[in-house]
Amino acid sequence: MRSMRVAESKVLGYSIERVDEYDEIGLLRSKRHEVLCPQTGAVLASHATRRAAERYVIACELGQIEGCARAA
Repeated sequence: MRSMRVAESKVLGYSIERVDEYDEIGLLRSKRHEVLCPQTGAVLASHATRRAAERYVIACELGQIEGCARAA
């Protein structure tokens, strides 16, 4: 299986990337949006849609989710 990452947007310092995974013959098997930590670049969360990923970032910044690294 092959994965392809595409930078979609930056929201309040957090990067949101779309990850497309393809099978052996090149057909799209899955698509997800990952939220990356503004300090370390580590994946904080994975969501089915970009909108859900953006909502996660806002919830992190409002302090509603434990373990989120706030953007500087």
